[in-house]
Parts: sequence; C-alpha cells; structure tokens
Amino acid sequence: MNVIQRPRAKEFCATMQDYIIDTDVSIAFAVKYGGKTILDEEYVPDKNNQVVIRNLGKFCELALWGVWCTGETSWQNDAAGTFSFLINGTVDASSYVIFSRMKTKKDAAIPGWLSEVNRKVTRTGCLEYVSILLAPALHVTVTGYSSDGSSATATLLDVPSSGSTAPATIDVSPSRIMSLVGIDIIRYLVTCNGYEYEFLIDNSKYLDVRLFRYKNVYDMPETLSAVGGLSISGNNESETASMYGIDRKFGLKVSDEYTANSGVIFLQSDYKLWHDMLNAQEVSVYQDGDWLPVIISKQKYERDKFANILKSVEFTFRLADPSQNNLLEL
Repeated sequence: MNVIQRPRAKEFCATMQDYIIDTDVSIAFAVKYGGKTILDEEYVPDKNNQVVIRNLGKFCELALWGVWCTGETSWQNDAAGTFSFLINGTVDASSYVIFSRMKTKKDAAIPGWLSEVNRKVTRTGCLEYVSILLAPALHVTVTGYSSDGSSATATLLDVPSSGSTAPATIDVSPSRIMSLVGIDIIRYLVTCNGYEYEFLIDNSKYLDVRLFRYKNVYDMPETLSAVGGLSISGNNESETASMYGIDRKFGLKVSDEYTANSGVIFLQSDYKLWHDMLNAQEVSVYQDGDWLPVIISKQKYERDKFANILKSVEFTFRLADPSQNNLLEL
C-alpha cells in the first residue's frame, strides 16, 4: 500500500485534496474529530488498484459551523479544527481544516481575512465585523484617519502567548472604533499579522439605512447596508371559511414580500459582498435592536465591469418566521 496523495497540513473544506491510495486489497478508512470517530468505512480498490476518496472536505464541512458575533470578540472554535485520517486503524495524517462553503483562492496555511474582500464602505451607526484566523501572541490593531490628515492607533485584541489557534470575529463598528481612537474619522484600517482591512465611512445623509447581516462562504458574519429604500408587496395565505354566513380568515399566515435596493455603490469590491449575501444560507435584517431572519427569494444583480458603471443591486425577501411580519417597519 502506498499513499500517493493526502490532504495538506492545513486545508479549506472546499479545496481539500482527495486521498489517493495505491493498494490491491481493501482498506479500512476512518476520520476522527474532537476525539470521536465520525467516519468508518471500507474501500475496495478500482481496476487501477487505487482507492480514491473524493470530496472529503465536504464531509468535514458537516462537522464545522460559524456563529454570530456577540460582544466585542467571538471565538469561532467550531469553524475550524483538526481532523485525523486513519488507514487500517493507524493515523496516516492530520489536517487543520477551515470551513469554506465554496472554493477559494486563499492558502489555508496563511488565510488572512476570512472574507472575499479586504476593503468596503460602511456608514455611521452600522455594525461591522472582521474575521481572521488568530494564533498565540498575535495582535489586532486599528488606525483611524481623520479628514485633517491626523491619525490614531488603538488595540482591538491581544492574543496571549498561551492561547490557541482558532478563527475569531471582532466587532469593528465605526462607533466602537471612534471611541477607541478618540478622534472623528473618515476611514480606518484594521491590521493583524501583516494583513489589512480598510473601511471607508460614507457620511452622506440617507432617508433610510437598512442593515443586513449574513454568514459568508467561510460561515463568518458580515454586514451590508441598503440605502435605496424598501417597498412591500402584501400577501396573505390564510384559509377562508364561512361562519354564520360570513366569510372569515382562519390560520392567519401573512407572507408579505419586501424589495430592497442597495442604493449607491462606491467600490468594485462591494459587488462581491452583495453577491455573497444574496446567495448566503443565513441572512437577517436589523430592526429595533433585533435581528430578524429572512429568506431572499429574488435578486436583480447586474454587473458589467467592462463598462465601468457602478449599478445598484435589488433583491426581494420575506421574513423566515411568518409571525414576525408585523415587526419590520417601512
């Protein structure tokens, strides 16, 4: 038996290498995670005397997940972990696997920010998050820049030297950054281990700013704000029955649909974020201090990069919990 290819020491789920094993006899293959055996199967070689175990990353993905950020920092200990691969009862390799729902060009050994971009536009009053794989003795800092050219730097997080390696989500909302650096800012730069994430603050006045959050392809929370307004298409799927000769509704089920418009888009990179959100598994809208889960049903996403024209994005959604249809203000 000879292992021709195995997963690398660090992998993303969607880009994990297949196992290719040269053998002329059946083998027992197992996967252990968190001290438990989560896969135990027997494989028979093909006509080329090989066992090829494909899509192993998709299987590892089932054991990983991210969480919403609560507080200033949320450690994402369940979004990555070490998987051990056993052949005939003996550990052949171990791999530190990071959640990814889709293929990525990032190197799992040095993944940097767990986002598709490192530059975006934000607005005063909005919530913002960055996620990164942190290791012992790393520092996360932020530098704010004001309109007069002055700047100030503050610490967001210090990882102790005795800490562990794991992804983490950090609150980098403009209000928090301003309180840390102590000056009025028009942009700020979050830095960690040589990686930078730039936020540009749009101070324009809008009639309505609608904030959405979603879990990106790495299952890390991100946010986007729509400033182009919100319209409603009323709908009701309640049953109707007659009582004493009068028709009444029973089993009330309001299923209104809302159409939101992104409004002005300043950066090319923002299109990547909108694309991620419109195709995310979990999306919520912010209303009166609460996050209401929504289902995006339609989207009008047009982009012609050769024309160099920044177009708005429009999408239709409904509240995932029908009993919450009276909570969203218009």
